[in-house]
Amino acid sequence: MDATGDGHGWILAAVDAYELPLVRYARRLLGDVDLAADAVQHAFVQLCGQSRATAGENPAAWLFRVCRNRALDHLRRAGREQPLVEEAAEPATGSAMPPAMADRSADPATAVEQRELAARLRDLLRELPAPQREAIDLWCEGFTAKEIAAITGRTEGNVRVLTHRGLTALRSHPAIRHMLAVDATA
Repeated sequence: MDATGDGHGWILAAVDAYELPLVRYARRLLGDVDLAADAVQHAFVQLCGQSRATAGENPAAWLFRVCRNRALDHLRRAGREQPLVEEAAEPATGSAMPPAMADRSADPATAVEQRELAARLRDLLRELPAPQREAIDLWCEGFTAKEIAAITGRTEGNVRVLTHRGLTALRSHPAIRHMLAVDATA
């Protein structure tokens, strides 16, 4: 038993830790907040039916995989061919911004510049093939190649290749090269 006395405190801890990252991930997959919430809810309902041993000590990869499968099921039912769709503009939240960027955002001009940069990067990410985009999304959420492989059902080597190719494509994109050149002169 845990501190709550019901033996399910680990599920509540998982909800606290993974709900927002799962919603962001599902929203990028589905392009719809309501459908994303449904996929996340499904993942947590499935978690409630699992033992702690089945889900593992850190259930993040398990939750993301269940959420991903639910999202892909929905996309298949909807008759879509491509599993990853264009996402709506993400709301500007403090949790979505790295701490180093949040410290500099006291200046309104810097905050606007960061939002514009984030929007441009999201646009460039949409141009990548779906498998690369998904691997980079999960990598940005903090997952290792091994965890991404478990979530997506790919091999760890394939995940590393997808991430590398996606990041290389982004680095070589003319818009990124221009941004890097401007930063180097500043």
